[in-house]
Amino acid sequence: MIVDDQLLSPYRNNLTLVRLVLASAVIWTHSVWRVSGRQGTDEFAAVLGAPISQFAVDGFFFLSGMLVYASLLRRGSALAFATARLARLWPALAVSVLATVAVGAFVTTAPGLSYFGGATARFVLGNLSLSSGHYLLTGILCGGVPCNVNGSLWTIPWEVRCYLLLLLLFVTGLSSPAAMKRLVLPATLTFALAMDVPQVQAAIAAAAGKGVLWNLTMIDRLWSMFALGIAAYLFRDRIRLSWAACAGLLALVVLSAWLLPVPHLSGIFVGYAVLCAGFLSARGGAISGRWPDYSYGMYIYAFPVMMAIAALLPVRHHGQLAVLNALVTLPLAALSWHGVEKPVLDLTRRRRTPPEGRGAVAA
Repeated sequence: MIVDDQLLSPYRNNLTLVRLVLASAVIWTHSVWRVSGRQGTDEFAAVLGAPISQFAVDGFFFLSGMLVYASLLRRGSALAFATARLARLWPALAVSVLATVAVGAFVTTAPGLSYFGGATARFVLGNLSLSSGHYLLTGILCGGVPCNVNGSLWTIPWEVRCYLLLLLLFVTGLSSPAAMKRLVLPATLTFALAMDVPQVQAAIAAAAGKGVLWNLTMIDRLWSMFALGIAAYLFRDRIRLSWAACAGLLALVVLSAWLLPVPHLSGIFVGYAVLCAGFLSARGGAISGRWPDYSYGMYIYAFPVMMAIAALLPVRHHGQLAVLNALVTLPLAALSWHGVEKPVLDLTRRRRTPPEGRGAVAA
């Protein structure tokens, strides 16, 4: 199967379902951490070499690169692109952040208005400026230490950085399909391969410090997945999707985890698996073609909901916590979609569409 432009229509694929699965995978790994205290691992790590949440986040960035780049080409305007991205990310995030602060005001140990200063102010300003993730609230403690109330928010500034880089490529004339194929994607591949060389990493750490190395490592991971999504869109007519090939890539990932780690192999598998799950599964009709997209709401609300459940109920198994978390978060995600996300997106589309074209489907 080859992905054509018709299959990219939301009504012809199961990408909405794929996004929900990815959000659920993040919930699972976080539940393992909350119950066991083991960070960055779960049952899947022993087999795949990384927790399932890492594969899920990579999948989100891959999908984002593919769909956002297609959106940029359709719009052909830096302002329209920036407005659309801001409308998709910020309003729902703002409601989530402010709701978390409001709930925290009832359980904080900080006296009076001091709750709204310090960590709480940084939580609001850092997250709502989209510049950096902040996860603590003043006087909110877990076991006597500051409590991480929403660790999932770390990815959002990185998503925004990918958008900004893509926007920079657009204004400099380097976002065209030809420039992407000849310059940007080869440069990304060269950077990714260089960052996998231990001697290069050691030289960067020695010259610029471990902080710079960490940021470059995150760029290597997340921009590479974003760029891989762009490549998937550009070369969509050459990528043949097959469940057998997907299974073969999974087997290689398992062998790599057990025998000899192969850099970026898991990312290639994730991207291909997302395409297979989104398009091959819809050959007999799209299951989620007309579903509302609750995935973003699930992602931004699940972590604080998990922390609240774990604080209020004696949950002993991470599977139980994950199921409870998903069940409680789903209504919040629905409220976020129908009450915030979709109305803002509809408003953005109406403002962009000329009056005589408002009977048509907005791009």
